[in-house]
Amino acid sequence: MIEAWTRTARRLGVALGATLAATTAQAADLPSYKEAPPAPVVDSFQPFFVKVGFTYALNSSSSRLWGQDPTAMRRGNMTAFPAHVGATIGDIATAGFEAGFYVTRNVSVDVSAGIPYYVNDKTKGFNPSNPILTNGTVLAQIVPALVPITVLYHFDNFGPIRPYLGGGVGIGFSLGNKNAFLNDVHVASSLGWVLQGGADYMIDRNWGVSLDVKKTFAYVESYANGINVAGTTLPAKVYQHTNFQPWLFSLGIIYRFGGGEPILAKY
Repeated sequence: MIEAWTRTARRLGVALGATLAATTAQAADLPSYKEAPPAPVVDSFQPFFVKVGFTYALNSSSSRLWGQDPTAMRRGNMTAFPAHVGATIGDIATAGFEAGFYVTRNVSVDVSAGIPYYVNDKTKGFNPSNPILTNGTVLAQIVPALVPITVLYHFDNFGPIRPYLGGGVGIGFSLGNKNAFLNDVHVASSLGWVLQGGADYMIDRNWGVSLDVKKTFAYVESYANGINVAGTTLPAKVYQHTNFQPWLFSLGIIYRFGGGEPILAKY
């Protein structure tokens, strides 16, 4: 009886060993599967850009005038008196340009400009004397120019839209002056602060459209050496102090370049 059980146990052990060996062999023959590698990322970053379009400068400046009274000057009084009127510079609609480069993927340095032309600098208010000035009297014609230099931060996670905010400085000057009521006009250069905001919408890796707003804060001093009354030029110092604070609205086309052809980004 014991010998029969022993023979049965041996047969079961041999069968179990053969089954395990066959299972191991089949598992070794199965193909191995590894996790698929991540899809490559295409780097199409273009660091340089130019913008060309339409710019409208909305004047929100305020000016005060001081002048010498020719009658008082004949009496030896050379003091400049308040003219009791302000002055304003006309709005400007022109072609605008902007260019710059990205220091990083989110930070850019921008330089802006536009095509300047002559605009009227005219009185705002009525002055009955020193001398008589009616509202809207053209004091001079000037060619104002402003070159903002700004640093901007561009926000991600909005798809093709990249809003931005930043600020910098604006260099202001006049490219030309023409006499009107005032004679021998001089406009000093200025340096003021600029705030800037807007958004770029990229159609593809190179082309897009841009909407931009700038606000400038500057102080400008100008003067003239004479006044023109009834066809006669009278020597007199006239001063104009201006808080130059225009809004600049721009809409244009943006072109980005400089990154070469798309390459696989290395991560």
